[in-house]
Amino acid sequence: MATKKKTYKGKTPAAGSGYPSWSRARLAPVVLLLGRQEVFVRRALDSLKAQALASGAGDFGPPEVTEISAGEYVAGALAQYLSPSLFGGAPLVIARGLEDANAGLLDDLVTYVTGLRDGAEPQAHLILTHAGGVRGKKVLDLVKQLAAGESAQGGRSAGDSAKAGSASSAKAGSASSAKAGSASSAKAGSASSAKASGKDSSASKQPLAGIYSCDDLKKREDKEKFLASEAARLKRPIDPAAATALVDALGEEFTELVSVADQLLETAGDLDKPLDEGAVKAYLRGRVETTGFDIADAAVAGNVGDALAKLRHARAVGVEPVAIVAAVGMKLRQLLQLAAPPPAPLVVGEGLLAEVKPMPSWMANKIRPALRYWDDARLGAALQAVSKADEQVKGASRDPDYALEAMVLEICRRASAGRRQNAR
Repeated sequence: MATKKKTYKGKTPAAGSGYPSWSRARLAPVVLLLGRQEVFVRRALDSLKAQALASGAGDFGPPEVTEISAGEYVAGALAQYLSPSLFGGAPLVIARGLEDANAGLLDDLVTYVTGLRDGAEPQAHLILTHAGGVRGKKVLDLVKQLAAGESAQGGRSAGDSAKAGSASSAKAGSASSAKAGSASSAKAGSASSAKASGKDSSASKQPLAGIYSCDDLKKREDKEKFLASEAARLKRPIDPAAATALVDALGEEFTELVSVADQLLETAGDLDKPLDEGAVKAYLRGRVETTGFDIADAAVAGNVGDALAKLRHARAVGVEPVAIVAAVGMKLRQLLQLAAPPPAPLVVGEGLLAEVKPMPSWMANKIRPALRYWDDARLGAALQAVSKADEQVKGASRDPDYALEAMVLEICRRASAGRRQNAR
């Protein structure tokens, strides 16, 4: 029976929440930072650099730090960068953006990490960052093996080898001592061997690589928790309402969110008191992010004033016309899916219906209140308005903002008519 080959579709196979967070990154011969959140990558690198400078200084100076441009790397240069200095400490080499690395860098990294896995003595620190994708997968897999303590001989760890060697030495030493008949020598030799082997075993169990997650934060509650941790780091509390206001205003731009939060925590209001919602709103002056889905929600409910206000605000903060039209079209398709009767068994049995994924219950509950304003004729007219706007914002009109407002007004008009009819 043929086995299906595993493929990776756009996600780094080594990435995931199973690895420790970037905040716990510890210096090792090889460190891999996985994830696309630049704030976390930058902070992990700062911490690792500080650790290297604190612990790796030589007799005459600090270790040399080299940063490699993954896309402009010259093949063969890695060996020179990783060579120990005569007077400094162990070099620190940082290769950022492994997902865009050229073939020369990937080949040199494979050679170096394979050597460490096979027993070469590390004389430098190498930090790699990878934001996602399948490029560099061989390097990632080798670093995973190194982090797990696997060797080229069947995956046996160095710690296991040391343990086996210690047991063998102890057995041989015991036999030799017994043969000599010196009980005290055997006891002393056994204690000495145990002490030495214990030390060697402990050292050998330290992994040669560490992998840390720098994944982006998707959920708003995770972003609010991060702001609370930022407040603790800066030794000034933040009110939950203030954290919510910051996420509402800047949640889609995480780097800006962190920058503004840190600035407010360090400068806004009375620094002896927690940062409150008033100070946040005074700084942001009412800025709240608006998405195409917010506009769609207001339009299908017939709230013309709210829909137009959100549309104009979204355009003012840079939301693209195509994204707005796509969001409104998706909302109407969801209404259609919710309103459609179940297909006839014959249609399903003959495979005449395209497969449609079932709508999650939370989404259906959110859409259902607006459904009573819509029938087939109104939904058809609304979809025509979306189709026309889609054509216009993609080049058929010189004024995409006018096309967007015309689309929203038409949808609101249809929803309002359904609302009036429903109220009779």
